[in-house]
Amino acid sequence: MTPLKALVALMAMAVMFEMVVSTNYTVGKPGGSWDTSTDYTKWVSDKTFHAGDYLLFTYASIHDVWEVTKDDYNTCSKASPLQKYTGGSTLIELTKAGSRYFFCSTSTHCSDDGQKLEVLVVASEPPSDSPPSPSSSSSSPPPPPSGDASARNIEISAVIALAFGVILMMVVY
Repeated sequence: MTPLKALVALMAMAVMFEMVVSTNYTVGKPGGSWDTSTDYTKWVSDKTFHAGDYLLFTYASIHDVWEVTKDDYNTCSKASPLQKYTGGSTLIELTKAGSRYFFCSTSTHCSDDGQKLEVLVVASEPPSDSPPSPSSSSSSPPPPPSGDASARNIEISAVIALAFGVILMMVVY
């Protein structure tokens, strides 16, 4: 195999791996639902979002998803949305570290009913060759993400990525 072909194959596998390590979070109460009955502060409280993860909003036609600034989020202002989404199903990639703000613009769903979500995205950690050092704190590790995080989809994606990598290597070899 020529060095160029090997490099192309490795780059393609790296891209596939990046897709595999992301997590999909279906926003809302167990089972997912972007509505006025979910406590979004509570829903987000036990989750850690990383750059590369995805939020899936599923909602009835009466609702929508607006991405807004922090100031607009705090006041439920509809003056300057960054993005507007409709259609009942919206998938949003969390591309970089920082806070992201979302709300429903319908009537008083944001201001009176609390249909708003603040997500803190942390940077993705690079893979490590050595195991993590033991923590000096006495706290137990956080629980794995709840059922709304698609762990099974990650496993399936890993198998697909591996198969794609093997096929790609066979083709370029």
